[in-house]
Amino acid sequence: MSRTNLFLALALAVSAASACDEALDSEFGADDDIAFRPGGFGTGGLLLNTNALGDHPLHEINRFGKLHENVQLIAVYIKQQYKDQVSWIKLEEQWSEKGQLYGRYKDVIYKGDQFKGSRWELATYGGGITKRTMYIHSYRFDEVDGNHKYVFGYPKDPTYGMNYYTKKVQTIKETALLAACGNVNGEGIEAVVYEDLHVDMTSAYVKETPELINIACLDGGIGKSALWGYHPWDTGYYEFMGAIRMIRADYCGDGDSWTKSGTAIELEDKWGYNTFFDPTLKTEAIFGPKGALCVTRPRRPEFQITGVQCGGNAPPDCKDAKLGDFSDGYYWTKAP
Repeated sequence: MSRTNLFLALALAVSAASACDEALDSEFGADDDIAFRPGGFGTGGLLLNTNALGDHPLHEINRFGKLHENVQLIAVYIKQQYKDQVSWIKLEEQWSEKGQLYGRYKDVIYKGDQFKGSRWELATYGGGITKRTMYIHSYRFDEVDGNHKYVFGYPKDPTYGMNYYTKKVQTIKETALLAACGNVNGEGIEAVVYEDLHVDMTSAYVKETPELINIACLDGGIGKSALWGYHPWDTGYYEFMGAIRMIRADYCGDGDSWTKSGTAIELEDKWGYNTFFDPTLKTEAIFGPKGALCVTRPRRPEFQITGVQCGGNAPPDCKDAKLGDFSDGYYWTKAP
């Protein structure tokens, strides 16, 4: 399947889901319940990520065990099972390459399915219990979109609390685990991993940061970037920031989302990963790493009426602009 056809399939899928998005806003708590909240749509905005071990958010891990964002990796264990006997191998190091997790014990390298059942011991700071355990319940390589996909989970332990983002718990079927991803709007509990990626969870600012493993749920903007064909190791980290802003309709480049999950768009990019299915549609916007360079027809109908304001000013109208008209214009969107 080509990237163009893949994107069309994804667009049709989210378009079909958009009819029920309004009713699902109740999955989020009250306005003060969530520390990070997109501003353009309040509780309905497309989140950056939903990964959490109960009431503690977990976006990035320093693979060498240094404290990062109130999380510290203690150890990773690979599960070995022979008949009824289970043993655990403590990895000497762990890392990710192009979306796939790797680990090493002595001269043995582990990857792919070998990470199924792996146990990640972590220390968390800033409230709640301190020691938490995370497991990789499943792994698959998706031949259609070319991504390594993981389901991360944690024990059904009331001391962990509700998911930091959804204020609910999501059971992984037929297991004693809860999903680390929030499963917002029914979009699944899988995640992708990125190496050396730091994303500021307030501003959505992206920075290449060695030693980090970023865990991004596929129902959030960071994870959706991989689904739509964009990876920092291909586009570059600065350009990848533009993909996140485009997916979340972060027109002002400040972390605020002006869309809801399930809102369909058409997309063309400077690399040719995606091209318009219907080029006659009216332009929504042209995006770069700092947000929208111009906006003509906002993605959501309510903003087509009221318009978009960034710091009290409306972004320039795209009129007849194209990608090549902007030095840092990487993503051109149209609103069906």
